[in-house]
Amino acid sequence: MTRRLAAILDADVVGFSRLMGLDESGTFATLKAHNSEIIVPSIGRHHGRVVKFVGDGTLAEFASAVDAVGCAVQIQKALLGRNEAIEPDRRMLWRIGIHVADMLVEGDDIVGDGMNVAASLQALAPPGGICVSQQVNDQIRSRLDFRAIDFGNRRLKNIERPIRVWRWTVEGEQLPSSAAPKDQVARPVRNRPSIAVLPFSNMSSMEEQEHFSDGFTDELIATLARCRWLLVAARNSSFSYKGRKANAQQVAEDLGVKYVLEGSVRRADNRIRVTAQLLDGTDGTLLWAERYDRTLADIFEVQDQLASEITGTIEPELGSIEFAALRGRRVSDMDAWEIYLKGLWHLYRFTFDELRTAKALFEQAISIDPTFAQAQARLAYVHIQLGWYGPLDERAERICEAIELAERAIGLDQKEPAAHLALGRALALDGATEAGIAHLRNALQLDQSFAQAHFALGQVLCYVERPAEGIAEIREAFRLSPRDPHLWTFHNILAIANYQLNNMAEAAKAARASLRCPNATFWPAIVLVAILGRQGKTDEAQEAMARLHGFRPGMNRTDARREFYFGDNPVMTEAFIDRFIADLASAGLPD
Repeated sequence: MTRRLAAILDADVVGFSRLMGLDESGTFATLKAHNSEIIVPSIGRHHGRVVKFVGDGTLAEFASAVDAVGCAVQIQKALLGRNEAIEPDRRMLWRIGIHVADMLVEGDDIVGDGMNVAASLQALAPPGGICVSQQVNDQIRSRLDFRAIDFGNRRLKNIERPIRVWRWTVEGEQLPSSAAPKDQVARPVRNRPSIAVLPFSNMSSMEEQEHFSDGFTDELIATLARCRWLLVAARNSSFSYKGRKANAQQVAEDLGVKYVLEGSVRRADNRIRVTAQLLDGTDGTLLWAERYDRTLADIFEVQDQLASEITGTIEPELGSIEFAALRGRRVSDMDAWEIYLKGLWHLYRFTFDELRTAKALFEQAISIDPTFAQAQARLAYVHIQLGWYGPLDERAERICEAIELAERAIGLDQKEPAAHLALGRALALDGATEAGIAHLRNALQLDQSFAQAHFALGQVLCYVERPAEGIAEIREAFRLSPRDPHLWTFHNILAIANYQLNNMAEAAKAARASLRCPNATFWPAIVLVAILGRQGKTDEAQEAMARLHGFRPGMNRTDARREFYFGDNPVMTEAFIDRFIADLASAGLPD
């Protein structure tokens, strides 16, 4: 046996068994045509060699990574053209993975871990797409127009070290994740909170105001329905109570819901006032109430704003109400949804021990219901937080775990915003910021009222030195969820964004607001030290350092620098980190 360096290409058909079940002879004929007319000729044109065919898959080797990737791109573009005239559910799509490795050669066969890596990369590729390893991407970067997106480190089967993966699709746009199988549908979670929105009453003397009231109720029902964790009574059911006097208990009993949301709309000239109140359907108890005053310029814009603001506020309110009802109960007596709620409560405490408790609870919820996408997503989120609050040498592994769990959650439910939130944050921390931003935007497309996604997007925009855009997103998070459990970090990232813009007064104000939150950590304290160091306020900086050392005794500038890294990846730019550490030095924080 001899050795040689080779670029390994592994190609495989997506859902081949399903296609065979639909049309066995036709699928087999299509496979032969793809191989003989597209795949094998392209391999030959790019100076490659077919090593073997394995079922519906093809393994090939190339002397050059450039040739291997050029071949893969040509194959996928040719297959795209071939599939245009075919019905979507009968198209034969291929995944391709490529890796460069030192291979053992025996006759015409090759063996080695490089084949395992290529096969695992192929499995990660989106249908019609390509995944390549970091080694491949490094070799082709300046030689091919290969618009791949960094998808972070992945732990591959039977491979000891994580492999950094780059993904490409024919359209040049990264898919959010591999598509879930058609027959894989998330089961509804038992005991999810349910709500009915009664038509908001028109309290104005103006007849035409009735249209605004009804339109607003419609918008609110539609916006609430985007919350995957909440069951919302249909519009027709809710509007059957229009013009009728019905108490919350009767509505809850008739529609089978736990909560009732009602309110009124009053207009005077170009001003409008909307009141909303949340009632317990069992006894009619008032749980939450709020008043919103707006200037009426664009009717539809006002409807959208108010609906999203009410929805964004209700989520944490209902979470707190639901969890309060579980106090005193043993976990052994709870179902998956109730254990999940308990896990959320511990997650939002933001300490290492509480996060470990949350992790165990989410894992227990998943063991009861493996299709519980939200629990998978929040377990991924816990790993991200454990990366922040746990040992620094565990951070890289935590992020790999978070990425896998978030992708699993998306596989269970591609419309779950919390899953895209977790994947977006994890990818950004792993250095794949553009892919992270894409997933966070996807979370917001699924639920525009998701305050935590607005905050996370604002945070990542600060990572890439776009603080003005970041501030806009963070302010939207404040608007949507003014009592959010993440409020301390909303303020903290606002402080960092203003620090980046050299708005030191605003930065200090935000850092101090963060420190006033009961679940704040050391971060706003150290940010305040840097701000005061930049301002030359050494006396105030000493007070801030004392506060910092209350969180982290003995913390110095070397410790602070380490906090900005996840493995080898700096969270912020190196220039930002250097500037931040210099300001800590000016404040008097020791090295």
